Amino acid sequence: MSIDEELKGAGLQQRTCLLIYLYNVGDQYKLRKYGDIVYFSKKMKYCVLYLDSEEANKVKNELAHLDFVERVEFSDEEDVDLSSSHIEQQIADMAKEAEIKLQSKNEDLLK
Repeated sequence: MSIDEELKGAGLQQRTCLLIYLYNVGDQYKLRKYGDIVYFSKKMKYCVLYLDSEEANKVKNELAHLDFVERVEFSDEEDVDLSSSHIEQQIADMAKEAEIKLQSKNEDLLK
């Protein structure tokens, strides 16, 4: 079962993440009325905004037409596979790679 299915079953409201790239750092505060700002990067001039999934397309179009917004993108977080079997496989692969590196280091030290 995916996380989205679990949220729907629990009766929680679906949220979507938007990445909003700005021209000026100070304009981030103008975005508060559209959703919840969870992260802002001054250096990269972008903002992570969460809002209701039902309103996401409408708000994205609104934001794209604002003067201070450079571009708006949907986050790829929904495409990330968070199933336990996938995560376990990734951990096993990383452990194998680490073992191989340690063995090659040990062989180099013994030479």
